Amino acid sequence: MYILFKRIAKRKWWLVLAIALVLILGWQQVALTPSPEEMGALVFAPSLTPPFMLSWTPSPVASATATPVPTQTSTSTPAPEPTDTVSPTPTPSLAPSATHPPEPSATPEPMAVSTPTVAPSPHAPREPASTALETVAHHPEIAPAVLANYFPWYDPSTWETGCTSAGDAPQGGGYQSDDAGVIARHIGQAQAAGLDGFAVHWFAPGDRTDTNFAQVLHQSPDAFNSTVTFLYHILPGVNQQGVVDALHHVINTYSGHTRFFRAGGKPVIMFSDMYRVPNASGARPASDQDTATAVARWAEIRQAVDPGRGTWWIAEGLKADYLAVFDGLYVYKIDHACCPNACASASRWAGWVRDWEQQSGQPKLWVGTVMPGWNDVNSGQSHCVDLRVSSAPFARDRAGGAYYARTWEAVLPTQPDFIMLHSFNEWVEGSYVEPSAHFGDLYLQLTAQWVARFKGGQ
Repeated sequence: MYILFKRIAKRKWWLVLAIALVLILGWQQVALTPSPEEMGALVFAPSLTPPFMLSWTPSPVASATATPVPTQTSTSTPAPEPTDTVSPTPTPSLAPSATHPPEPSATPEPMAVSTPTVAPSPHAPREPASTALETVAHHPEIAPAVLANYFPWYDPSTWETGCTSAGDAPQGGGYQSDDAGVIARHIGQAQAAGLDGFAVHWFAPGDRTDTNFAQVLHQSPDAFNSTVTFLYHILPGVNQQGVVDALHHVINTYSGHTRFFRAGGKPVIMFSDMYRVPNASGARPASDQDTATAVARWAEIRQAVDPGRGTWWIAEGLKADYLAVFDGLYVYKIDHACCPNACASASRWAGWVRDWEQQSGQPKLWVGTVMPGWNDVNSGQSHCVDLRVSSAPFARDRAGGAYYARTWEAVLPTQPDFIMLHSFNEWVEGSYVEPSAHFGDLYLQLTAQWVARFKGGQ
């Protein structure tokens, strides 16, 4: 190149000058043109000045190929939860003042509240919560069902104590729970609202709760099947052998009845207040935090009553440890003064059950709980002491059905094996859907709508 340039220079000096200019300009162009990598650095460099950053938008290619960030669920920052003695809780809208209960109003119009807006598919295949095991026990096929907690111990005098939910009363007045006509009316109302049965709170053989449960089974029509919520173990003065005997009574007397509630072909028994289980001498664990002691005692009871697991035993509470003995989990009370919006934790509670099933290889049932509201303010009076574990009375505004909707919206996406409505007629705690002087039959209508949504229109 140098020799060629020298020869040309001797003859045509102007040609040399032209070639030199071309070479110089070409070199500057190459030096000023950034590479693709340099272009990328310009687009995404964090040190660019604010005006550039404000005007920058990602290129279509960058947006299309970016890795999506997983959406975080509410369980990543869970709301505080109560202990097992108070069961979980959500805190919806405004709570009425404890000293100024809402005044009864005219019966609302049937459709005063909008219809449910959530339409999950309850029959879609359940996604496993964990893939830790390659093989998992077959989860039973269970037809969607909704039971309601039912309280069979009211007397005419109950409604005069001042201990029932503030500002309301049963539509048509107070009643006697032993009345066959009352039981028949309640069954009819519940079935018309789409409910599949009651979970009758049951204390002991021969007790009125026992005879009234027998009446519920006897009076129930086809497709209305009920079970018990077993409470013998919380009675004063009982011991572990008494618990065994009481469970034998329930299973031997009722589980074969055609109207006893079954899931996947097996009878279901609900339990509550798990830690209050006595030992042989009648002593109970010191607190609800002593889960290990309670689980060990329930294991002994299960071995004595149902070692072959011919029935489903569903435990209540916030301790997944009970799944070592029990076949499922539910939360009795999904609202409490201490814990705003705890009902939103339904997906996390369900996850405990699904994970346990995956890790143990044993089928476990998740039972979601829904509730229309809460108001046990009056129960805080000294003469209203009962067998419940003491907790601060509070009220949760029903918000015309919006709170009820919130609890359903929390439960439905978890694809529960069945649902527990708390409650049909808990008048002390104020969680009833039974027709009332204040609400009329609004909550039965809303129940019918939500049950239909859960069952997919079946």
